[in-house]
Amino acid sequence: MFNLPVAPKNTDFTIARISKRLLGGEEALRQLSHLGFVKGAKISLVSEVNGNLIVKVRDSRVALGHKLASAIYVN
Repeated sequence: MFNLPVAPKNTDFTIARISKRLLGGEEALRQLSHLGFVKGAKISLVSEVNGNLIVKVRDSRVALGHKLASAIYVN
């Protein structure tokens, strides 16, 4: 298990957990879950530019900052 910023590009992963402590609270966790970032969801890293990530989740592409992406752990 490792966090999303170190994941190889264009590989499918499953979200293992999301660290509420790294996110800064329940509100950020809720916002991510509304976007489809929940335990067990299939995601893949599309690209990375200056630490910011483009992630594919639920047939959509979502941009995440490095701090948010670091809270997402994948298998």
